[in-house]
Amino acid sequence: MAAFDAAAQYGLGMEFDIRPDLDGNLVVFHDDTLDRLAGRPDRVEDLASDDLQDIMIAGIHGLPTFERLLASWPHKLPLLTEMKLDGRTDPADLGRRTGALLQNYAGRAAAMSFSEEAVRALPSDVMRGQLIGPSHKIGTSEFETILQRALSDGIDYIAINIADVDGIRKRVPEDLPIVCWTVRTLDEVRLAVHENAAIIFEHLAPGLVSAYALP
Repeated sequence: MAAFDAAAQYGLGMEFDIRPDLDGNLVVFHDDTLDRLAGRPDRVEDLASDDLQDIMIAGIHGLPTFERLLASWPHKLPLLTEMKLDGRTDPADLGRRTGALLQNYAGRAAAMSFSEEAVRALPSDVMRGQLIGPSHKIGTSEFETILQRALSDGIDYIAINIADVDGIRKRVPEDLPIVCWTVRTLDEVRLAVHENAAIIFEHLAPGLVSAYALP
């Protein structure tokens, strides 16, 4: 939870990932396996909630649950939830359960996913975002197809790679919020700010980003 505390200290919102464990509970964890951070090959979806609470991650006991994060985060700061799908994940079920927790959250929050099905399953009163893969990986045609489907679905915002930010404002409604990821340099911060896009960043000082991105 140290990363969450650092973001809150600088008045920044937090983007994070959730995925279901074996019991179906939602845990806050980026990777599908524990290999990189815990030195174990296990997949999160293959471990029960109790087992995950016995694992040390970066010196901290247990993976935080989505509910724990919602209970501890300052309501005045936004939360951006990415729904991650693993092999057995039902996209629509993940969207519904994520949405149900966010509906009961008193603070500012939104959800997003690369899965269009998961996004469509979110309740209408939860801010819904469509993640779109980088055009240089999925192709320009596929990027535009997903973008147009999202706009037709009445999406609340889009989340795109920083490489696709330049000029995106000309292809979407003027008032559509845009989130860009993953910003790693000051030049990319400036580009995102120029395009009036919210920033998901890493390897940059929070104070530096807040100086450019916050009003």
